[in-house]
Amino acid sequence: MAKNSIKTTAIVADTVRSSVAGAKQHPGWHLLRTVAGRITTPLLPDDYLKLANPLWSARELRGKVLDVRRETVDSATLVIKPGWGFSFDYQAGQYVGIGLLVDGRWRWRSYSLTSVPEEKHPSRGRGARTITITVKAMPEGFLSTHLVAGVEPGTIVRLAAPQGNFVLPDPAPAAVLFLTAGSGITP
Repeated sequence: MAKNSIKTTAIVADTVRSSVAGAKQHPGWHLLRTVAGRITTPLLPDDYLKLANPLWSARELRGKVLDVRRETVDSATLVIKPGWGFSFDYQAGQYVGIGLLVDGRWRWRSYSLTSVPEEKHPSRGRGARTITITVKAMPEGFLSTHLVAGVEPGTIVRLAAPQGNFVLPDPAPAAVLFLTAGSGITP
């Protein structure tokens, strides 16, 4: 390497995502992916899975936008049907990462889950396995503006597993005082 050159390494954070939820708990998962990868080379198993169902993936969580409900002039609620591997045991107050391909680049943001968790709403049943997020378009917010005004039902999005610890303790205290502001406070 010449004296005047500098070696740089960059990790692009918006393209690195954790593996499918629950993959670490299944010891045969790595073996299955390795065998499937060798059989399907030069394509990836996901290339074949996507042909059968765009929500199926061995590498990432995906979801399909079922509905975009306008709440106000600058906000909307998105109803999303997650694909295989999504954990529906989230708690009120947690958030989910949403990735969307816009202008050839994946954009990621986190949004609070506004749907009732499955264990708190058993009447929904297993057939209604959807989640909702409510998004307010911000003037400088590239993805929020696109989600409110530009995303169509049927769009496939990438998802990150529910996370966050802004939840009530169990058992809940007898008296609670909440002081909130902003559109992101939605549990």
